[in-house]
Amino acid sequence: MESSRRRATRRAIAVAAALSALAAAAAVADAAARTITRSQAPAAAAAISLRLSDLAGFTGQVNPVTAQERQQGDQLAACDGGVPESGALALGQSSDFSPKTDPSSLTVSSSTEILASAALVAKDLAAVESQHGLACLGNELKAALSSSLAKGTTVSLQGTRLPSVASGADGSFALRFAATLGVKQGSKTVKVTVNSDAIGFTYGQAEVELNVIATGGAEPSASLERRLAALLVARAKSAAG
Repeated sequence: MESSRRRATRRAIAVAAALSALAAAAAVADAAARTITRSQAPAAAAAISLRLSDLAGFTGQVNPVTAQERQQGDQLAACDGGVPESGALALGQSSDFSPKTDPSSLTVSSSTEILASAALVAKDLAAVESQHGLACLGNELKAALSSSLAKGTTVSLQGTRLPSVASGADGSFALRFAATLGVKQGSKTVKVTVNSDAIGFTYGQAEVELNVIATGGAEPSASLERRLAALLVARAKSAAG
């Protein structure tokens, strides 16, 4: 009969062999992982973005990143402890897409940020996922709305977290901001309700956000968000994997 010492030795050898195989596999994975350089980052961000062909029956309006948006991004990072947008290797936005039949009812877009490392991406995601981060996002959105609306318009905003629909990513989040606008029309104030969803995820050095804005009190389509999120995750894996 095999001695207990010999059995223990055989188990130790088997465990060591398994660990060696895992280490070798990890080394191969690390070697195969792509590092996106500053010169490559703009092309990677563009490759991930939504395109008009992704949304049948929609029309697009060019929506370049402005200096004001970069400044707002840096202000948000200062509030929630995330990574300033000014430190990104690249930052890109898709066009704003809306249905041809009713352009004011729905707006869909995406944004992609390429950071210098996956560690910085994880730091930024942690900032967004924090309760303080949700409050910072809400305040930033309210300020942006207030500055872009007609004088006398009031803004009430409520932010909530939703179940994530971006599977297969390194990390993800989903937020909804319900805004009620009080728009002055002569002596009357008309209430307008807007639901804005932010579906975000990370993959490697990439942070990607899908934005879906529905007006008139309607909620953004969950099936549309799932389809577009899956499409963006696949593109991120191809461009940043």
